[in-house]
Amino acid sequence: MGGNVGTQSSTIFTRGLVLGQISMNRFTGAWLRESWNGRIMGLILGLVGGAIAWIWQGMFELGLAIALSLTFTITIAASSGFLVPWVLVRLGFDQAAGSDPFITTIKVISGLMIYFSMVSLFVPMLG
Repeated sequence: MGGNVGTQSSTIFTRGLVLGQISMNRFTGAWLRESWNGRIMGLILGLVGGAIAWIWQGMFELGLAIALSLTFTITIAASSGFLVPWVLVRLGFDQAAGSDPFITTIKVISGLMIYFSMVSLFVPMLG
C-alpha cells in the first residue's frame, strides 16, 4: 500500500508543479496538505485492515499492530512521495525519473521496520 500511495503522491506533485498549482517557493503548505491526506487515508485503511486481521485471526493485538503499521506507513509514503521529488528538483535532477526508486526504498525500509516493531510490541508471543 505504501508504494502505491508514495508513487501516487509523487505523481500529484509532478502534475501540480507542471500545471503551476505548486510553487517551489511555497512548497510547505502543499506538502502539509498531502501529508494530512496520507494520514487520513492511513487511518481509514489501517482501521479496515486491522479489523479484518482481528476478525480473521481472532487476535486484537495483531489487528492493532496492522492498523498502526498501515497508518504510519501510508502517512510516511504520502509525505515522502511529495518530498522526494521536491528535493530532486531543488538539486537539479529529473524528479519524474528519479522519485520512484527513492520513494520505494524509503517505503520498504520504513514499512518493514514499523510493522515488525508493532508486532513485537503488541504481539510478544510472535516477536
